[in-house]
Amino acid sequence: MNWDEIRTMAGHPLVAIGAHSVNHCNLKRLSESDARHEIGDVKRILQAKLGEEPRHFAYPYGYASAVGRREVGLARDAGYASAVTTRHGILRAEHAGFLHALPRISVNGRYQSVAHIRTMLSGVTTPLANAGKTVVTI
Repeated sequence: MNWDEIRTMAGHPLVAIGAHSVNHCNLKRLSESDARHEIGDVKRILQAKLGEEPRHFAYPYGYASAVGRREVGLARDAGYASAVTTRHGILRAEHAGFLHALPRISVNGRYQSVAHIRTMLSGVTTPLANAGKTVVTI
């Protein structure tokens, strides 16, 4: 998509454009300064291009070896309201204290059927994917 198309989409009341980093790097492999740039500067870029600062962040590669406590702190420091990892799980009340390390349901090439998505949204797959844990953070 080009920026005009993204601006059009962003104008829809049911759409929120979030941030995903400047260069889609594994943030945990970067120096703190570079990770801070990836997480923070993308907000300024989106603000300049879309006229609105993104409120939410999705970590590139959001698994354990790509995002940890440091990256969560950087997202919080950058002023995002929330951030999602790629750790498999549904949101629960217990996540209220972990708004910058939220799990998510990934709809990818393997599990795109409505039946698979309904099963994942039921929460039954969360402990299966996370060594028995129903609340998943970092």
